[in-house]
Amino acid sequence: MDIFSANPLLVRQPKRYFTDVSDYEVFDPHGRPIARVKEQGADGGMQVLRFMAKNTGGFARLVHVDDMYGHTRLVIQKHWSWMTASTSVNLPDGRPVGSIEQDFKFFGSKFTLMDPWKRPVGSIEGDFIGYDFRIKDHAEHEVARVDRRLPDLGEIFTAADSYALHHRYPSLPEPLRTLVIASSIAIDLVLREGK
Repeated sequence: MDIFSANPLLVRQPKRYFTDVSDYEVFDPHGRPIARVKEQGADGGMQVLRFMAKNTGGFARLVHVDDMYGHTRLVIQKHWSWMTASTSVNLPDGRPVGSIEQDFKFFGSKFTLMDPWKRPVGSIEGDFIGYDFRIKDHAEHEVARVDRRLPDLGEIFTAADSYALHHRYPSLPEPLRTLVIASSIAIDLVLREGK
């Protein structure tokens, strides 16, 4: 089982204190680890800059999604942002899959899923408190859902978040299929990391 076949796909940040580096563990429905997501390029200078900033939500972040054999399956990059964020999704060889573009919204959250030519292929709509996200295709049919889990007692005072991606269909056309998988990580990169 891998990140493209697990349903639900469970994404969890390890407990961490006093650090601002993106790090996730990915599990199958039985709790077995199937991938690791680690930030690339967060060197000492970047760590000092993030430590000095009160809110690093607009900072760029580059993460690699590696399987349990250490092979990179996806590269997700959240670009520098101010009001709305753009997150690109690429294959390990650099070929673009598409992007996840944050839309401006006063309450809740919304994203547009774009193919490599910037054509919309779907959307993500979050509820008011950011715990439930519906992913739809270009025809407004719900194809998946991402639920943010409430933290357990040991996570309340840390920056750890957990998400579950539930697919409604066993297969989706590309690039929607890969963008749906990436959304379980991109949502946290844009809405929660550094805040």
